[in-house]
Amino acid sequence: MALGALLSPFGSFGQDRAAELLRKMSDEMRSLGGYRAAFSISADEEQLLGSFAVEGERYRIELADVEVYGEATERYEVNKTRREVTIMQTDTASVDILSNPAHAFDLVGRQYKPVLLSESAGEATLSLQEGANPRVKIRLTMDVKNNRPTAIIYGMDGLEMKIQIHAITPLKESLSAFDRAQYEAYELIDFR
Repeated sequence: MALGALLSPFGSFGQDRAAELLRKMSDEMRSLGGYRAAFSISADEEQLLGSFAVEGERYRIELADVEVYGEATERYEVNKTRREVTIMQTDTASVDILSNPAHAFDLVGRQYKPVLLSESAGEATLSLQEGANPRVKIRLTMDVKNNRPTAIIYGMDGLEMKIQIHAITPLKESLSAFDRAQYEAYELIDFR
């Protein structure tokens, strides 16, 4: 028996089941086309409520006093308190909800190795470890009945950020692109 199978709580079955669940979740999220998700973030004993919406490569995040308009190649972060708009390139490789929610659930075929940690009462928890960087880990909890994520914990070097997903609903309207005219009085910071 391989060492990896001994380390997994379910052996090779756990890896096969984890890969199956990950594929089902990815397929379900892609089948929605556009969707909106309500979430909360917990990190360092602080909690923030927010939402994000995805339509193809376009996304929009609302969190506290920040709105993010994202496209395939550019990202516009609007800070209403500081009255700033920061423009930067979209990190197309990222699967982090806050960096690129358009690909947050596209975890199949990436560098992550899925392992089933637990499955009971219609819920499964998977561990995803980045092969090239074992310091980066993702723990994903999903509802196996509807194949949708319910929580994600991103970990790096012992620090964790937990995102609880409260609801995912189909998008009813098309997402608008960033409109500079709405923020004419804001300072523009361009990092492209």
